[in-house]
Amino acid sequence: MSAQNTGLRLTTRGRQAVRLLRTLLIAAVVIGGALLLATQSFSAAAVAEPEAETIGIDAEEVVVDEGQSLWTVASNLDLDRDTRDVVADIAELNHLSTPTVHPGQTLDVPVR
Repeated sequence: MSAQNTGLRLTTRGRQAVRLLRTLLIAAVVIGGALLLATQSFSAAAVAEPEAETIGIDAEEVVVDEGQSLWTVASNLDLDRDTRDVVADIAELNHLSTPTVHPGQTLDVPVR
């Protein structure tokens, strides 16, 4: 046996199998990298604080007391406006999807 002929010799089917394996490996790396980037960008988006939104209403903070509703908070402000409009402003300022408030909750409320 000669020392020159010690390399690996593959059949046509063997070469196809090696190419397929190489392609699958590259595809796995590419897909894994894409998934990693996607999850990091979604995580960063979830952690990022929303930008402050200006709606053109001067506001101050109040703390909801026991037994108060959004309506009573709005009524206690003694603004010269319809209470329904004040409730709508409070909901908009605080991004409330329901009128439910809880004792101890801090709300931004419109001022005169």
